[in-house]
Amino acid sequence: MIPLCPGYLKDLNERCFDMIKFGTDGWRAEIAGEFTFENVKKAAQAFSDHFAGADGPVVIGFDNRFRSEDFAAAAANVVAANGFQVYLSRSSCPTPAVSFHVRDKKACAGIMITASHNPAVWNGFKVKGPYAGSADETITKSIEKLVGKNTVKESAPHGKIEIFDPKEKYIRSVSGLVDIKAIMALDRKILINPMFGSGAGYFTAALEGHRSISEVNAVRDPYFGGVNPEPIPVNLKDFMSLCAREHAMGIVLDGDADRIGAVSSKGTYINTHQIFALLLHHLVKNKKWPGAVVKTFNMSRLIDMMTDKYGIKLFETPIGFKYICDLMREKDILMGGEESGGMGIKNHIPERDSLLAGLMLIEMVAVEKKPLEDVLDDISAEFTRFYYDRIDLKVDYMDKDRMKKRLAQEQPASFFGLAVKEVKALDGYKFMLDDGSWILFRLSGTEPLLRIYCESGSQERVASLLSEGKTWIKG
Repeated sequence: MIPLCPGYLKDLNERCFDMIKFGTDGWRAEIAGEFTFENVKKAAQAFSDHFAGADGPVVIGFDNRFRSEDFAAAAANVVAANGFQVYLSRSSCPTPAVSFHVRDKKACAGIMITASHNPAVWNGFKVKGPYAGSADETITKSIEKLVGKNTVKESAPHGKIEIFDPKEKYIRSVSGLVDIKAIMALDRKILINPMFGSGAGYFTAALEGHRSISEVNAVRDPYFGGVNPEPIPVNLKDFMSLCAREHAMGIVLDGDADRIGAVSSKGTYINTHQIFALLLHHLVKNKKWPGAVVKTFNMSRLIDMMTDKYGIKLFETPIGFKYICDLMREKDILMGGEESGGMGIKNHIPERDSLLAGLMLIEMVAVEKKPLEDVLDDISAEFTRFYYDRIDLKVDYMDKDRMKKRLAQEQPASFFGLAVKEVKALDGYKFMLDDGSWILFRLSGTEPLLRIYCESGSQERVASLLSEGKTWIKG
């Protein structure tokens, strides 16, 4: 059994274990803490109460976390007992595969048991709307209010739960959006790192027959190799070294394969802002697909510069892919992206999908006949090069309240000797500095964390600004 986080019992008396709250992307909690079978069943009953009377089945999937398949089966039993036909995944699968099958099976909604990139001791309950994307707040707030209102039903009628294979049809649909022949002709080694998560095997299946593709960390490990399954440099040191030794392009997936990371053939990390820029470049210049672009509040100014030059409308949203999803449902959106690595692309579903984003990057390398880092250099030469980093500070409940007040009431006139020209409060507090740099403070909606994001013209200045930001927020 996975050990619980040290000290998680410290504030036991202050917690209410039946409080099920949906943050930026679903309800997440510690396994055997708040994330219990009892609470999963309560969430499934509230989900069923919200969608009562809706047409269509419910699709349920799960990731590689500890007992995720059992939590999914428990949720499926409750939903089926409420009269829904349930399609339950045969095996662990990517979150976007569940969203795809919501659309494909004309389902009224979907459930994915996953805590995405969170630590191994966490699990979660994501809800997918009938439009095959992240549930909007009208859905999640309604589910929250219904928790505990009705007795949990658990006696599912025979035949109401059907086990299905989530893989083949989903992969075939995604593969149809890229030039597989061009990719197959690519003479370049490609390493896929699913980080022991539920995306294992999907790239190999999509590119079956490509001699130079291989996967690492592609077995189930609920500990995720001892790191959080989040594709950021601190978790990818060994993989970055492997890419450098093998001179291989690296594609990284998070724990439920809806977010992407990348590593150059030189072993350097390609951050999510750069991935966004690479995908935008490829979609506009090579694929010539039309449409507007959406970025979240913590994304690079480079995207503003690119869309301005391309003559493309740009939307900026609060942090969370559900806001991008809303716009993808309403408007002609070419792509939308967020700092955490979620990238959604048109002609698919209004959902972030690392398989599609990764195949697009590989297609770009095949079409341009250049490695990722060379294409990125071309973009930097055409526009500019920004440097970016973030730090995550663990906070307790009292820290959260104090930091909220400080950010709202005590905004500084300068940072690191740079004047604060403007404060933007779309989601958190973003201080725009007079040299074009910015620093953003935001309390996480899903974790006990304060995240500090920063972008500037040099890595040294980013480090200095983050250091000053960390000192300032602590008072």
